[in-house]
Amino acid sequence: LAEGIPRPWRLIYYRARKMFDPNNYKGRYTKEEKEKLKKYHALHGNDWKKISEMMSRSNLSVAMKYSEIKSTINYGPWSKEETQKLMHAVEEVIRRRIEMEDANSLSSSEKSHREISVDCEKLCQKLPWTEIEAKVGTRYWRQCKQKWTTILTKKMTKGQQLYRGTKGLQAKISLIKRLYEMKVDDANEVNWEELSKVIGGLPRAYVQAKFYRLKVSSVPFWQKKTFSEIIDYLFQEKLPELEEKL
Repeated sequence: LAEGIPRPWRLIYYRARKMFDPNNYKGRYTKEEKEKLKKYHALHGNDWKKISEMMSRSNLSVAMKYSEIKSTINYGPWSKEETQKLMHAVEEVIRRRIEMEDANSLSSSEKSHREISVDCEKLCQKLPWTEIEAKVGTRYWRQCKQKWTTILTKKMTKGQQLYRGTKGLQAKISLIKRLYEMKVDDANEVNWEELSKVIGGLPRAYVQAKFYRLKVSSVPFWQKKTFSEIIDYLFQEKLPELEEKL
């Protein structure tokens, strides 16, 4: 399989387990399920196979969910203090990365007078979110990543609501058309950077989130459809409706 795809066999194995496990697509965890997960983990430790059978969820799903809820995490609105901690944490890791890259290319005098400029890719991708989570202290890493995407989007659009009204319709139309033109069979094959440029140069995480909402709100039984079937449905059924509204 690895020779034919081609990708490392371990990635193919874990991807296949996720794709073909019917217990992997069961939506959000309820409060009752979270409590059960804590109880079962106290009894069985990291025996995720046993816990997954007891909860009718996939091994991967219960393991990831437990990593989110094992500590006291704030799930309410972000406070000003938390937001400042997040921004300082992101700034710190980006500055450290840039300084390491420049260590051998700039003299000490040049470094002291240098204005640090950062391209969009460094602000949006491949940040050490577990490290940032530790610096923030009260939020899980996924929350930090989502909040940072929201902050970036607001700054990059100067606070404009690009997904509202006529602009919103046009953005959805452009998104569906470009996804259809890409002719890919899996979300992992999508060039999200290219798509972000198509609908206004926004962070890729923002575009991915908007696509998820569009998929969930527009495609019936989307959990049972392949990625290409979802795109075909959006193109054939949703696109004409959006164009008529526009």
